[in-house]
Amino acid sequence: MTGSRARLLAAAAEEFAQYGLRGTRIQAIVDRAGVNERMIYHHFGSKEGLYKAALEDQMKALHDAWHPALQRAVTLPPYEGMAMALTALGDALASLPSLVGLWLHESLNDWQTLPLPSTDALPTELQKLYERGQEEGVFRQDCPFEIAHGVAMSALIGSAILGPRGDALISRQTAGLGLEKIRELTLGQLLDGMTGPSAASV
Repeated sequence: MTGSRARLLAAAAEEFAQYGLRGTRIQAIVDRAGVNERMIYHHFGSKEGLYKAALEDQMKALHDAWHPALQRAVTLPPYEGMAMALTALGDALASLPSLVGLWLHESLNDWQTLPLPSTDALPTELQKLYERGQEEGVFRQDCPFEIAHGVAMSALIGSAILGPRGDALISRQTAGLGLEKIRELTLGQLLDGMTGPSAASV
């Protein structure tokens, strides 16, 4: 990746995350990137092309940050592996605030640029880990992977949206629980939902 292209992608991700596709000014991007405006059209063809490329670049960054831990997680027992996978995903999301902002704008615009993945495009490694946990009696039998994945993603993305301020607010309202303890309890809630009683036993 050329220097100007990389700088444009980084600058665009920050600007688009804050202002969205329509609200972002081209001049603000090139000023932040320190390049000439014509480089946008050279590399991406249009403002819309730059937006799509920035979104895809952030998604790749998420994959690159999460995938190594996910590969390790599938070698562990189901509960420990799921804990590792979800913790790593939360860490990856927290490290990519621009991606979270871009997702918010996408959701407000009906995911026109980045359609939501179909169920067959969900992480295969995570699904196999979850289904192995079901087979071994670790995870509940009545909850399909698609629902468990959706709940986990909603919780982790919500935590990333709130960010450190949200954690600090929760800490103040919970007898001074430390941030690490808050994260541990949040993860515990997700995992307990996966291992909870089946519908038949309620």
